[in-house]
Amino acid sequence: MYGPPQAPQVPQPPKSPASGGRIALLVLFSALALLSCGFLAWAPMLRLAVVTRRALDWVLFGATFLLSAGLFTYAGVTGDEEPTTAESFIGVGVIVLLVAGSISYYLVTEIRHLDRSGAAPAYRPPGYDHGTAVTVPSTVPNPNPYARPVVPQPPTAPGPRIDQVRAELDELSDLLRKDTGNTGEGEGGR
Repeated sequence: MYGPPQAPQVPQPPKSPASGGRIALLVLFSALALLSCGFLAWAPMLRLAVVTRRALDWVLFGATFLLSAGLFTYAGVTGDEEPTTAESFIGVGVIVLLVAGSISYYLVTEIRHLDRSGAAPAYRPPGYDHGTAVTVPSTVPNPNPYARPVVPQPPTAPGPRIDQVRAELDELSDLLRKDTGNTGEGEGGR
């Protein structure tokens, strides 16, 4: 607020780009495809297409949606008939490939997207590039204008007054030594 202006500080992204909420979404969409036996395998692909906004992800979402809708329709139409062994193997194989493929692609691509984006804030001002900001440290050692600067004072040589006091103390200590020596003899002789 006060003091010299400083360069704006760029917030550092957290070390781990995957927060608890994002991990919960990864688990939720993976479980959704797995627990619905492949009929909702298009849900993680839809989330991935919305998050990454790539054309390939939209195409894969459409293909996954059509394949799972086709399997659901086929199961509904032939529900009363007894399927052959070949039809069962093909149907189960397609469902397993659909579930495993959609979950694997979703997890790998979502995690890579998180690593690339670095969990940056959702809103950035237009024209702001996170990598171009420069922070310049302040060269002013005392940013508080109200604090008095500490000025080191050179040591002063003892003046004549100190010399006089030392001399007087020396005389006084000599007198006391002589006096204690005389009183010690006098007390012992009494």
